[in-house]
Amino acid sequence: MERIPDTVRIWIIPLSILIFFFFLPLHCFIIGDNQGFGIQGAVFRYQETESGISLIPISYEISYVTSGIYQGKTALSVIFWVTGTLILVCTLILSLILVNRINPLTFEFIILGITGSCILYLGSLFFQYGAFFSGPAGISLPVGILIMALFAVFLYFNESFFRETNT
Repeated sequence: MERIPDTVRIWIIPLSILIFFFFLPLHCFIIGDNQGFGIQGAVFRYQETESGISLIPISYEISYVTSGIYQGKTALSVIFWVTGTLILVCTLILSLILVNRINPLTFEFIILGITGSCILYLGSLFFQYGAFFSGPAGISLPVGILIMALFAVFLYFNESFFRETNT
């Protein structure tokens, strides 16, 4: 079996985190009584409702909380989501800076960062949609979050694949 070259292998982690961060929708949702639907990534929310189509960046979500437009469980949900995104940003930066110098401690921080983001994202959905991701606010399908959690498990059990070198 042919081995993957080190130059490719070391970029798998930051590239995967970039995909989670910018491209992969972390959850899909249906609003209330079928009033709309959408997807949410780490830094954006796209939704289609009776009022129209919206693309809401995370910076707007933060301003909605700070200005008092969002309150209660919605505000708490946004705070958890933003915190998860900040942890994912720090994990991404760490993996990009130390891409070719990953040691056991760095690897552990990367796994903890991805796992912590997943927990915070799921907590956000819990506050907004309820324990079973279904309630008066609508229904959430956290498929992307589960894929990200599986990636963290994959990293945990395959650390040597990313750290050993071909000599």
